[in-house]
Amino acid sequence: MAAVQFGELPFLKEEHTVFSCAYSPDGKSLSLSLESGDIKMYSTTSWELVRTMKGHEDVVTSIAYSPKGDLVVSSSWDLTVRIWDMDTDTCIRTLRGHSDPVVDVAFSPRGDTVASASNDETVRVWDVVTGDCRLQLTGHANCVVYSPKGDRIASGGVDKTVRHWDVETGMCLRTLNGHSGSIMNVAYSPQGDRIASASGDKTVRIWDAVTGECCRVLAGHVEKVNAVVYSPQGDVIATGGEDNSVQIWDAETGMCRQILPGHSSAVWSIMFSPRGDRIACGSSDNTVRLWDVGSGETRQFATSHKGAVFCVKYSPRGDQIASCSHDKSIRLLDAETGVCRHVLAEHENWVRSVAYSPRGDLVASGSDDRTVRLWDVESGACRHLFTGHTNCVLALAYSPQGNQIASGDEGGGLMLWGVTTGTCQHALIGHTDSVRSVVYSFVGNQIASSSDDKTVRLWNSETGICLHVLSGHDKEVTSIAFSPPGDLLSSASADSTMRMWDVKTGECHQISIGHTESIRVVVYSPQGSQVASGSDDGSVRIWDMGTGECLHALAGHTEGVSTVVYSSKGDQIVSGSRDETVRLWDVTSGQCRAVIPSMGTDIRDIAWNTTSEDSYFAIGYGNGSVCMWQVVENGNECHVRLRWRPVKGELVLKDTKIQDVHGLSRLNKQLLKQRGAVGEPLGLREVGKNVASMTSVVSALKQTSSGMAPSSVLSTSPSAEQAEKKEDMENDPEF
Repeated sequence: MAAVQFGELPFLKEEHTVFSCAYSPDGKSLSLSLESGDIKMYSTTSWELVRTMKGHEDVVTSIAYSPKGDLVVSSSWDLTVRIWDMDTDTCIRTLRGHSDPVVDVAFSPRGDTVASASNDETVRVWDVVTGDCRLQLTGHANCVVYSPKGDRIASGGVDKTVRHWDVETGMCLRTLNGHSGSIMNVAYSPQGDRIASASGDKTVRIWDAVTGECCRVLAGHVEKVNAVVYSPQGDVIATGGEDNSVQIWDAETGMCRQILPGHSSAVWSIMFSPRGDRIACGSSDNTVRLWDVGSGETRQFATSHKGAVFCVKYSPRGDQIASCSHDKSIRLLDAETGVCRHVLAEHENWVRSVAYSPRGDLVASGSDDRTVRLWDVESGACRHLFTGHTNCVLALAYSPQGNQIASGDEGGGLMLWGVTTGTCQHALIGHTDSVRSVVYSFVGNQIASSSDDKTVRLWNSETGICLHVLSGHDKEVTSIAFSPPGDLLSSASADSTMRMWDVKTGECHQISIGHTESIRVVVYSPQGSQVASGSDDGSVRIWDMGTGECLHALAGHTEGVSTVVYSSKGDQIVSGSRDETVRLWDVTSGQCRAVIPSMGTDIRDIAWNTTSEDSYFAIGYGNGSVCMWQVVENGNECHVRLRWRPVKGELVLKDTKIQDVHGLSRLNKQLLKQRGAVGEPLGLREVGKNVASMTSVVSALKQTSSGMAPSSVLSTSPSAEQAEKKEDMENDPEF
């Protein structure tokens, strides 16, 4: 059974790249332009092929219906524009004049003219009846669109500009500058007051059609954006790009509502149905994917980063999660639903660290592109770009007062930035190798930094003066933490020891020995009476800060421990390991209370949040996923329940045959049939030896549509033991 995401309709599979798709005005037909030079038309009721129109001698790049739906216009690499009669399926006119491939075409709202854009850097306006060229607009041409009234034309070109033309006079009214890449597509809002432009610079810009001002920049795609279109109501914008995704945006706020996965290659064309309830997307993977906008609930679930997650952080209020990744982006996720509110994608290299401001209204990010950026959480806009580092930024911290950010880099540089001014307040000189960790004291008057130069340095955050150099470790210092009172500082090192320092005097009070390999993380309990450490030896150790005694050596992980976090009460610890598991420990007894099994990738970071009723932690994985887990207490028993995970459009059925389908629409049944889940007629199709009720499948699919993706393989067996296990999974999917 192939990938299924509900809200998606059965897709159309072609033998060639689909360059363009267009709905008829009545919504009863969908036409496709193909790399083969053919135009195909499908019924939107049965999705059967109605007709194939041949005539072009090369790739058909674009198609458009006339307002009445009786004509279709097409453009091609064969240098021609053709007008087709839908009643007779014949080409009634071939328009010649362009000297290079014609790449886009549009019908005027009145249906009396068509406009074509060509690589010869001209836009031509043609008379539909006579075939004469009425107007030639020169300067650039990569895409073209009429305004809703038909009195204006917008065009985009490889010169990175959008031009606004008067159709009557041919005069260029204004040139819109701002993109840093070629304009791939342009679209008017239904009201005609906005123009949207998709660009090779990976963004979409929204322009005021009257003033020419840029109103908003939609940043979320990680490759070129090839297509942009407004919904008929004008409240939604859909975009498609070479990152294989289709993204749905709120036209007013610019917020990304939904990402529609499924295509395995670049998306070239997107079209809303006339009623706005469906979207058709054409791709280089030779498919057209069809989406039911209504059943998708127009919201985006937690979608994976396209690279390993470096860091996850809860906002101070616990209502949002920030994650950063190899894919150069930061994602802001709703902690309750997993909905992605913003994808912050202006860094030019890996983003290694994020930190929220104390009020949670801003988030800072540090990147391998040697910059620190400060983002507005509400709008997703970049407030400040801090430049000055000469090496990759590895560590980042926000001051408790919210007025300063500290960042450390791979070359040993440490910089303090003013949040209000957006300027560098101090460049702290001292470390001679990579700064791995930066932390503020709880009062905020001091900063501690650890480095591969085997030292820890204490700094005055106001003056930038180095107060103490803490030397003693034999290898690089990997992690540091202030005690809650702020009078002590603990440091962990690759020399397998942990040291406790007096902040005031800089003296080493205590050396904790027990780990046999490098210590990767150290963290204080909320009360400050304990410290927990995680090591490459696979263990977590809990230390008494008064005596230095090791209270517990928590064994269970089979590989190195990369992250350790205390619960807010300090009674539990969660640890993540390279063995791909997460373990929940009781601090008092040292017993392992629950194990989250492997998700097929290593654990990169964990963030814990406790509300008045529940306890949750977010996990960042090496495959780019961020998942939310809930700790469920039931007397002495403890379970960990998956709350949400990224929706990848995948449901796996193993050793199963589907006996029947209940509670699904005809189209969704057709989708399951197309993906090989059921046979014809709906009934028995053996995939394995065992039998599963479709109820479990429907239950899992309903979880997907409500934001909870299926968390494991649904496997059935006739044995009583496995049947009981299957029932438990359906009723209470705990691990």
